[in-house]
Amino acid sequence: MLHTERPVTLAWLASALLALALLSGCDREPAATPETPIDYPAQVSTAEGAALVAAWEEEAAPWLRKLVVAAPGFREAVRALLSDAEPDDGALDAARNAWTLLYESYNRAWPILATRAALDPTLAVHLARTDPWPILPGYVDAMPGWPESGIVYDVTVPLDIDNLLAQQDMTDPAEVSVGFQVLELLLFGLPDAPRTVAGLTLGDTLPDHQKPEQERPAYRRRAYLDAVSALLLEDLSALVQPRPAPDPTRLPGALQQALAASADRLQALEALATNDNGADGDTYLSKHSREVALPALNEALEAWQDPEQVPGAAWQAWQAN
Repeated sequence: MLHTERPVTLAWLASALLALALLSGCDREPAATPETPIDYPAQVSTAEGAALVAAWEEEAAPWLRKLVVAAPGFREAVRALLSDAEPDDGALDAARNAWTLLYESYNRAWPILATRAALDPTLAVHLARTDPWPILPGYVDAMPGWPESGIVYDVTVPLDIDNLLAQQDMTDPAEVSVGFQVLELLLFGLPDAPRTVAGLTLGDTLPDHQKPEQERPAYRRRAYLDAVSALLLEDLSALVQPRPAPDPTRLPGALQQALAASADRLQALEALATNDNGADGDTYLSKHSREVALPALNEALEAWQDPEQVPGAAWQAWQAN
């Protein structure tokens, strides 16, 4: 009985998530999609292929449900933080905790999301812009030695989603303007310059009191946080929407690509262990982000590599076929 009710529950929650994304100010043109969809050579449908689909669905269901809950939870925590002109530490901590929970769930679900994007190339842009890294912190906000740097201080850049997307990867892949790591930087700051509620507080504080309100760093930082969190919800909503079970003749190729990409992602995370101080000119992935992502992604990969687990057993059986 519980098994038959799961798709209904997930569909209802995912529909609610999409509705919340639409209410979050994402009234824009749909994301661009590849002109030529990527396809995979069809495999002959076998009993092992059907078992692989069942194992994939069983693995996907709980982690997609977690994302369906955690994504709007994070968005609401950000909105609560920004609802007060003078937010307190409790609201900032709540938004940080919600980011951490969401990022953990996202990384645990990453092979599933990557498989979905491989099966449906229209999802690839959503997956790609959820979490680009490493980043250049000074491209986003002020940092030690550069007190008025980044998009936050560049008042010529309107802080709406379309303009922020236009800033993405302008001259360097590390010029990241959206996604989880921008949100992490805005909420947590850098090791040598941690974020405090003062950086999100509106008011006539020196030396900004002579600037128009919309040009003040705190105002722009809040607007940036609001826009990027809304875009993240939009992208995750697209990725977790209920879909029919994958075609057993196409799932193996998509899953193989997703697992290879997951392994590459894991290796890249490990390689960035020394890039976590945000020093001037360095690309950056925070220690916090890495410590959240690594165990979750490791666990996700182990599920497909361990023949003692259902996904791993099904994957091994299909490969041996």
